[in-house]
Amino acid sequence: MERRTSKSFTRTNPPIRTLIADNHAVLVDAMQVLLKSLGDVEVVGCAVDDVDAVDLAVKLRPDVAIIALNVLGMNGIETTRQIRKLAPATRVLILSMHADAEHVYKAFRAGADGYVVKDARATEVIEALRRISKGKRYMSEAVSNVVIGDIAAEGPAARDPLGQLTERERDVLRLTAEGNSSAASARFLGLSPKTVESYRSRIMRKLEIRNITGLVKFAIRHGIASLDP
Repeated sequence: MERRTSKSFTRTNPPIRTLIADNHAVLVDAMQVLLKSLGDVEVVGCAVDDVDAVDLAVKLRPDVAIIALNVLGMNGIETTRQIRKLAPATRVLILSMHADAEHVYKAFRAGADGYVVKDARATEVIEALRRISKGKRYMSEAVSNVVIGDIAAEGPAARDPLGQLTERERDVLRLTAEGNSSAASARFLGLSPKTVESYRSRIMRKLEIRNITGLVKFAIRHGIASLDP
């Protein structure tokens, strides 16, 4: 994969309006200093939890949101999914400590446009940011060969069982995993409790899961819910 340095950039286009979200404030500050020094990037907001990340994306409509995979509350996968749903014009660059195919595949299935491992050099993060701001995709070279081989061997259905679920089924799964009753979930979604129970039964049948505990474990494992209170 071609590598370019980020020195001596002459701005001819509007700056890339960027949101940064990471649960480590010191990393947010360091990233903000780095990006502000480039000349072609404007940091419009910073967040240290998932709620702020989604709210700021909706309010500010940045060109790119840089999201840490382990951002607090929802993890980075669900945060990405929410941003792409509520602010669809915002492109998402994931920063992650995970270089395995499963995490990368989940990120792209959730709507990410780029994926960079956290031990990458700053120049790679900058390149990824600029590339996805132009409508392209980016994947760290450290994981690309592994992911390409893995996806080619198994295909998308084998990599992501969430692909079997509709958006409404994912909503029901998330609310169930967060401990909501059928009645509470129904009020939130504007459905009847009986309809929610039907959705839940359909989810369990599709995923071959027999009980609520199994649904909760599945939701946490696949980024629909979090262990955080």
